[in-house]
Amino acid sequence: MPALNEIEQKTIQRSPSVVSRMVAGEAIVVPIRRGAADMDAIYTFNETGSLLWAQIENGLTAAQLAAHLESEYEISAEDAMADTEKFLAELAEAGLIELR
Repeated sequence: MPALNEIEQKTIQRSPSVVSRMVAGEAIVVPIRRGAADMDAIYTFNETGSLLWAQIENGLTAAQLAAHLESEYEISAEDAMADTEKFLAELAEAGLIELR
């Protein structure tokens, strides 16, 4: 996995091997393995995670995602970047996103 400062400038994309839906304001993400949904690995995100997941579809960088969090929740740039990097690192570790 790339160092966190490397993530800031890389474009984030959803992995093509996941499907997701928004249900009651929360993102539900299911990895697809060997052509079938892996029901043992269903991910749900809170409001902030769901907001970031929705924005990832736009092919943004981590810095752009953090800026979106900063304006949406009126938090400091440092807190927004720290939260974004932590979330992206967790998504990358689970194989839900790709960095380009």
